[in-house]
Amino acid sequence: MRRHFLPDLRHDARIGALQLIPAMPGRVIAIDGPAASGKSSVSRGVAAELGFLFVSSGHFYRAFAWGALRDGISPEQAAGWISGRRLEVQGDASSVSLLLDGQDATPHLTEAATAAMVSPLAAVPAIRHAVNERLRGLALEHDLVMEGRDIGSVVFPLTPWKFYLDASPEERARRRAREGAVDSVAERDRLDSTRTTAPLTIPEGAVVIDTTHLDLDGVIAAVLERLDRQGLR
Repeated sequence: MRRHFLPDLRHDARIGALQLIPAMPGRVIAIDGPAASGKSSVSRGVAAELGFLFVSSGHFYRAFAWGALRDGISPEQAAGWISGRRLEVQGDASSVSLLLDGQDATPHLTEAATAAMVSPLAAVPAIRHAVNERLRGLALEHDLVMEGRDIGSVVFPLTPWKFYLDASPEERARRRAREGAVDSVAERDRLDSTRTTAPLTIPEGAVVIDTTHLDLDGVIAAVLERLDRQGLR
């Protein structure tokens, strides 16, 4: 298996972290949207079709959330704790694992305690900065299909390939229930939309797709059709 040690891209207050983005050699397809809008499944399908690496920013936040629980760290203590953490990406396009300080966080990403810690931890600016650095580091090595809640608005605002998936609250709640998820869609929406740092928003220039009445193949086809029109393939 390939193991990638993500570069530590230091923030320079004089130029801002976003100034690093134009130099990335990889192509990035950003797929944003609220919880249970279909981002992960659609992103996996698009990545498989294009031969790109699929990345979920939420997995990175969950890895740090698990690490905070492991170390007994509260969100209020996270800003000091995060500077000493090392997050590695192990695997390839077909299967990616996250190692935090040498420990495999992947089996713990869906645990109830981890899920409960994600939103309060993600509201800490230092945590978001650390995740964004590592996500941008991946674009130095790969073509990416990346899903999350601020990929096209904050992490890669300059990418020309942006999508925002949405669905009715009722449909998204049904999807979460079918997945056996323990978190509330309504509460996740509230936290994501009202946080001070990088709130959930439709990125400028994003193609908005309502997935309420579309099956997975239909959404993937719509994304690929748009990418073809934009000359990606």
